[in-house]
Amino acid sequence: MIKIKFLLLFLYIYINYLMSALILMTPVSFLNLYSQNYGFGIKNIYFISIAFVLKYIMGTEVFVNSNKLVNSLIKEDRQVIVIQNHFSEIDYFFISYFLTNFKNFYELFRFKTIFVAKKLVGNILIGVGMFSLLSKDLYLKRDIKCDYKNICSNNDANLLYIFPEGTCFNFITKKISDKYTKKNNLTKFKYHLYPRTTGIYNLMKSHPKYNIVYDFTVMYDTITKDELYNVHKFHHFLYKYEFPSRIFINIRKYNLNINDEFENKIEDIFESKDNFIKNFDINKNKFDKINFHYEMGLTCFIMSNLITIISIYLYYKYDFIRTLFFFEFISYLIYYNQN
Repeated sequence: MIKIKFLLLFLYIYINYLMSALILMTPVSFLNLYSQNYGFGIKNIYFISIAFVLKYIMGTEVFVNSNKLVNSLIKEDRQVIVIQNHFSEIDYFFISYFLTNFKNFYELFRFKTIFVAKKLVGNILIGVGMFSLLSKDLYLKRDIKCDYKNICSNNDANLLYIFPEGTCFNFITKKISDKYTKKNNLTKFKYHLYPRTTGIYNLMKSHPKYNIVYDFTVMYDTITKDELYNVHKFHHFLYKYEFPSRIFINIRKYNLNINDEFENKIEDIFESKDNFIKNFDINKNKFDKINFHYEMGLTCFIMSNLITIISIYLYYKYDFIRTLFFFEFISYLIYYNQN
């Protein structure tokens, strides 16, 4: 049976991202020539609106081991990398809860968040891919020669959000990862794939200011430890799995430097993540609800919906808007197939 609430969530997110690209993509591209904060600020607004829907409509609560670390993460005066385990295609939703903790819109618009993902994601999720172009998200082709330039050019983000495993953990990818670790005499993890460290290494090597790493280890109340080995595609939550009502995020902060021990340090982090999952009890823990600023969430929810409504109106009202969208869409296809 199709789960109506998740279907509505999917439609809400997709329509928002796709239609808003009509009115935002070109203007923001020009505005970014003056100040890149416009694109980042708009992206932050949309992500906070998703958090508002998840919390107050889907009923999903996020719990963390430390709200102090949540507050320290979103600071404009420094640059950090966030790494996270990757069980499902909905994993990226929940960092949106962190963004509600800005004190005002001035801070929100000045905070630069960049998501790093496979280029395949941009090809498949058309609306998300188009929207990402204006806010400088980084899509990688898994070719170090092609990706190195892009990795090194993204040097001004306050937060780089990365899944080092590269793809979702499941029994299929786990077999591939275990084969690789055995062949290269590397550490094999129970609940993680072996992390890809080249991208993070090159980023930190070319930009030493990225020396603070926040590690997120995420668990869902609707997915048991044994079920982590199942495939959790986005569409599976429409009919196969229950959407989580409680998300638990264990946050750890590390100061890393580039040296010969870098890969060993990343291995140590993932060993710690593995142990956390092994020992974590969903029903017996001391995690607290993440601080969630209702006023910020509601305001962003209203703003994002107004932008979408205006975009839809302009699309159906004016021929030149539809023409603009057509050329934007063609540019999008060219970009994702040539770079």
